[in-house]
Amino acid sequence: MTKLQVRATFGSALLHIGGRDTDPALRTRRGRLRAELDAAGFEAVGTVRAFGVLGILAPVITDEDNDVAYPGDPMALYSALSYPMSRATASFTDPFGPTDVYNDLCPLWPRLPGKKERPDVSRRLETEVRTTDDTIFDPRTWTPRTRADLVGLLRRRAPSVVLISAVSPAHRYALEIAALVKEECPGALVVMGGRHADETVRHEQAAEVYLAPSSTATAAARPVDVLVSGDGGPLLDLTLRAVARAMDLSTRRATAGAVAAELERMAGEGGQEYGRGSILVRDGTGAGWTAFRVEGPPVPEEQSPSPYAPFLIRSRFPIFTRDDGTVARCAHVLVSGTCPMRCTFCSESALLGQVRRPTPGDTTMMVERLREYVEYGAEAAFFDDSIFWSGSWPRIRQFCAELAEARQIDRGLAVLRWGAQLTVDVLTGPKPELVRAGLAAMREAGCTYVYVGIESMSEQVMRHVHKNVRRGTPWKERVRLALGLLREAGIRVGSSVLFGLDGEDDDSIAETIEEVGRLIDDGYLMLASPNILTYHPGTEITRRHGMEDRLDYGSEGIEVPPPYSFFEEAYPGVVSRLLTEDNIWRIHRESRVRWGQVRNGVEAVTM
Repeated sequence: MTKLQVRATFGSALLHIGGRDTDPALRTRRGRLRAELDAAGFEAVGTVRAFGVLGILAPVITDEDNDVAYPGDPMALYSALSYPMSRATASFTDPFGPTDVYNDLCPLWPRLPGKKERPDVSRRLETEVRTTDDTIFDPRTWTPRTRADLVGLLRRRAPSVVLISAVSPAHRYALEIAALVKEECPGALVVMGGRHADETVRHEQAAEVYLAPSSTATAAARPVDVLVSGDGGPLLDLTLRAVARAMDLSTRRATAGAVAAELERMAGEGGQEYGRGSILVRDGTGAGWTAFRVEGPPVPEEQSPSPYAPFLIRSRFPIFTRDDGTVARCAHVLVSGTCPMRCTFCSESALLGQVRRPTPGDTTMMVERLREYVEYGAEAAFFDDSIFWSGSWPRIRQFCAELAEARQIDRGLAVLRWGAQLTVDVLTGPKPELVRAGLAAMREAGCTYVYVGIESMSEQVMRHVHKNVRRGTPWKERVRLALGLLREAGIRVGSSVLFGLDGEDDDSIAETIEEVGRLIDDGYLMLASPNILTYHPGTEITRRHGMEDRLDYGSEGIEVPPPYSFFEEAYPGVVSRLLTEDNIWRIHRESRVRWGQVRNGVEAVTM
């Protein structure tokens, strides 16, 4: 594991716009742009002081013809961008005023979408930037067609800064995208963040940052200038303010070395910064990285905008349909953002220090957030938290009671349907009457769908999984009990099944495929998604299988042939060592036949 010494740390001193009123160079830059704006007029603020920014979600899928699960809106990217975007819009509404956090140059994020613009989801590939929503490229798949779309957009926009968000299985495509940016827009600054950065940049000592072998920063030749790990929103806001100060006023370009110098100066100015995490900047030689730590408090709730405030709702989740059978617009909602469980295989288990537990007042806030999303055009909502309200039935009932009351007086909320995720353990707890009351409250408040991670139907597999925390009753019986309670409440159920966990063999694969098929036959499941265990940096199963130092999420040009391409996030070299390629073919073929159209909603075929 590579170790970096922290160059400077941002703490939590009194908030101020760091140094712009005392630093002569900053005053000079600010004065120059202010004079230009005065001469050109207020309507020219974008031309005078803005630099182009493009946000990109790196996809995990390369085959647009496969039947992988529905991807949804890029909520990790939206969540990270909503805070800096909401602050940057003041540079256009109140240029150089007291609410403007930028000294001189600022990102081209002119305003949030208005009500009339929210129904139009077709604008993102156009040249003109009218609102914050126009500054995102979300290809969903990485194919020759989407690559050409990105090339065209880069040539039309010529952004100064490109922000790329990637989970670990998308990292190699993120690097390919970064290289493409450098090729098409020489001088553009590439900033990388997302779950892969969070998993591979460790903050074990205050003065040191540790890089996992698969980190973006472990290869000097990679086309990335800045790496952000931790609380994405406030750290990205800090990064962009440093980039703006480091940028040449004429060319609208900034070097990584200049950004590092500005970050060091800003840390010395002593202003408060929110969030916790690390910002790594490639040094001037291109051979190493400079590390900065941020140790600030969370962003205050009143300053934290919703992830959809700057963006349109584009999701179409086939689970939720309109009366005419067409698919409804579905907003994605997060309460805590991470999972409190310690499942051996899950990437969220590597990020337990970042779990945000629900607090008093959260239930009321979430009802208001749903109301906000309805105003944005949402017809349905899905709570993306791995466990709804962290599995607290009292909190679930409180939220549902408040939502049910709001539905009585709000027509939009009254017709909103929503879904959430729960676990077998939560559904089969020691107080079944509490579970029944909670599910009844969910259904009364508009819940029509729950997603449950079954993972496996084999006892020899589930005894190794921390998700199965209440032992005694056989796992198959507990699964049927959990799904039965949901059916009793009138709530439809979908499920994920994960192959390749400890204890997996030919017999357990056959057992799981058949037992899930029986659940489908008996009407317990309307959707079942088969998945292949993929090793993520930092998870227990990755360490136990000896794969932490062997993960290759960086090599480009690796083909993803069948059967891997039939599963989301499955790539040669990073899937479970317990599965052969023949096993993966078998899982694909037999689950498709046995589960029929319930498997990801596709037609059953004989292969």
